Amino acid sequence: MASRSISWSSGEQRFNPPAYDRIALYLAMVIVAAVAVFPFVWAFLTSLKAERQIFTFPPALLPSPATLYNYGRAVDHGLLLALFNSSVVSLSTVGLVLVTGALAAYPLARLHFRGSQIVLFLIIAPMMIPGLVNLVPTYIVMAKLGLLDSYEGLILIYWVHSLPLAIWVLRGFFQTIPRELEDAAAVDGATRLQSLWAIIVPLSQPALAAVALLVFLNAWNEFVIASIMTSSAVMRTAQVFLYLNMTDVGVNWGEMMASALAINLPVLALFLLLQRRFIAGLTSGALRF
Repeated sequence: MASRSISWSSGEQRFNPPAYDRIALYLAMVIVAAVAVFPFVWAFLTSLKAERQIFTFPPALLPSPATLYNYGRAVDHGLLLALFNSSVVSLSTVGLVLVTGALAAYPLARLHFRGSQIVLFLIIAPMMIPGLVNLVPTYIVMAKLGLLDSYEGLILIYWVHSLPLAIWVLRGFFQTIPRELEDAAAVDGATRLQSLWAIIVPLSQPALAAVALLVFLNAWNEFVIASIMTSSAVMRTAQVFLYLNMTDVGVNWGEMMASALAINLPVLALFLLLQRRFIAGLTSGALRF
């Protein structure tokens, strides 16, 4: 029977699994990583192939020769404009949600008034309603406000959809911050609003990063609302642009793969940048009710 070792570090007992357990764990991680990464590798290699190479059988993994024609064609068809539109909408939504979410979450976390739990429930209850249920009423409202086919219309819709989640996450994290810090600031004459921006917000960077990433992903990857609320080519978001690669004639797979990779790069970069704070924000009391 294999022995299991126990090491001591800083007065705490640490369990070290046997070598074969670690090997099995690493092997499983490699397999999972390969399954997750392979579609991106295949998409990248396909984007470098000429159209005739894509449909050869048996399929060739490496392009011969490699070409950037598909990327140039995607740019000519409006990829950069679509990325710009998605960036404007997503980043504006993130900024608006963070500011208003923090302002709404702070009193729910610090002011204990009668009916506060009911107010919180009413705020997060819309999260249980599928977005498609409100699609027709939302379209009618946007049409009457004159916000169809505009940045403002998309930002307003995404803001309303994302705000309940932001309030819920930020409220839970704010509750983990000691009140004594605000009491000390109050003694020095700070108002509650000053305490929020000078103390609570700097200490809540993990939760803010988690909310920012979730809101950005929702806005960046959203397709149904963007496809219905926008009609002109100059207002197409990245997901709508990607969908237009599918036509009645067929799918231009080379351009599709090139566009998909370009659209996914900002998401991957943002997640790699914020992943540690994202995990900390969702585990350090951020999901408390």
